Amino acid sequence: MLLVLLILTLLAIVPMPAVAAWTPMIQVSDFDGIKTDVTAVATGIIMILLIIIGIGLLVKVLGR
Repeated sequence: MLLVLLILTLLAIVPMPAVAAWTPMIQVSDFDGIKTDVTAVATGIIMILLIIIGIGLLVKVLGR
């Protein structure tokens, strides 16, 4: 127990060397491509729904 206390005391007293500045492993800009792809897919789905609704309206109007 005394040895552990001595080691912890020495670690607290002896100055530690300066460490390099922290840099994140990923950046927000790494997800720009994914954001663009998701936006394109969402736009495509909305356009397909609008086309289906338009065809449905045409069939309903012309079917009278």
